[in-house]
Amino acid sequence: MCRLAVYLGPETSLEHMVFDTNHSLEKQAWQPKELREARFNADGFGFGWYNDNAQIARYRQTLPVWGDANLHDFCASLQRSLWLCYIRSATPGLGTGIENTQPFCYQSWQFLHNGYINSFNENIRSKVRQLLHHEIEAIIHGTTDSEYLFALIMHFFKQSGDMVQAIRDAFLQLKEWLGKERALLNIVLSDGVQILATSHAINGLCPSLYYGKDLKDFPRHSQLLVSEPLTDDTNWKAVSSHSLIRIRPDVLMESLEL
Repeated sequence: MCRLAVYLGPETSLEHMVFDTNHSLEKQAWQPKELREARFNADGFGFGWYNDNAQIARYRQTLPVWGDANLHDFCASLQRSLWLCYIRSATPGLGTGIENTQPFCYQSWQFLHNGYINSFNENIRSKVRQLLHHEIEAIIHGTTDSEYLFALIMHFFKQSGDMVQAIRDAFLQLKEWLGKERALLNIVLSDGVQILATSHAINGLCPSLYYGKDLKDFPRHSQLLVSEPLTDDTNWKAVSSHSLIRIRPDVLMESLEL
């Protein structure tokens, strides 16, 4: 299980997202409050954003987030209106390495996954490979269930051109393959304009996910999605289990049918 924090709003620093709040993402790496199936998140981290030309930019590292001596200076130097932040707790058997560290990306889309897919190596990996269009199969560089899930979603997106429908189709296909096995499926996708996210699981409990808007420690009109609240603000709201949501600039969170 991992921790994630996603931001959309007026420009704010990456330092504020990662370090500044009283239950910051960095603190969640070693002292999480709502991590059911692990104690630490020490297997790397990654940040995704879009540069001034609307192109994807990422910083990924295999060290624990507290182990990168340059990170404070790096984070303080960047201001953006959209952030995707991720702290990794590796699923046993799915190794560490840059190629296994999120965010994953393809074309304009970036992807985060908090969860896992049971029996992935034994049952699911080969099924995904057999289904994928060759262009989508080529985007897989690592070995994680998360990257294969991203490829599966992009496979269906290539067919329909509708990312909401692609998420639904991927989850339905995965449910068919899993049978009685379990998958925890909190995901985030962004194309630099909107953010799509799910709180979902198959044969299990959904990982925690919270939404915040106009929080006192963040700029006005900002919106956040987080695994755990970053502050003590009472305006954080738990996202309903088995839901699909979308956030866009100047639009309140929309609930979509999953």
